Amino acid sequence: MDLRFTAFELITRDAVLRKLLVNHADRLEHGPRPDGRGTDACFLALRWSADYRPGRPAGSQLLTARVHMPRHHASEHSFLDFVLARLRAALTATPATGLITTRCLSESGKDEDADTVSRACTFEVVPAVSVRDGAALLGLAPWTGCVHRGSASFISAGDTVPSMN
Repeated sequence: MDLRFTAFELITRDAVLRKLLVNHADRLEHGPRPDGRGTDACFLALRWSADYRPGRPAGSQLLTARVHMPRHHASEHSFLDFVLARLRAALTATPATGLITTRCLSESGKDEDADTVSRACTFEVVPAVSVRDGAALLGLAPWTGCVHRGSASFISAGDTVPSMN
């Protein structure tokens, strides 16, 4: 299973995030405007890297998502928070259960460059633990060790639960 493809599919199910990714692709394709300024469109850029931190499961990846908006709209910075919240929701959606496990590791503050204001969020994306035959038994409620009178014929009134040792 390709973690990147699975995460990308979850992200593109959200219409707002999909539009922001298309805006990023357009920006890459057309480059800056002739006057040197960027476009007036907000966009979302994704960057993947391997997760080499000790103790991480094999195949773990780090996804850094950076949402940009034009610098002259910097007063509307709550849009950056809105997009990052949608991204967190998309990556932890129910369809991801069983395929990937995602958690937000960190968020950056507001960053500014020549023509945009941005915020970033780094996610840890790991393959979900596969369910094997018999694994459903692990989901059973733990036995408390209590046996109610009358539920077992071998226990008389006043007896305690017999030792299994």
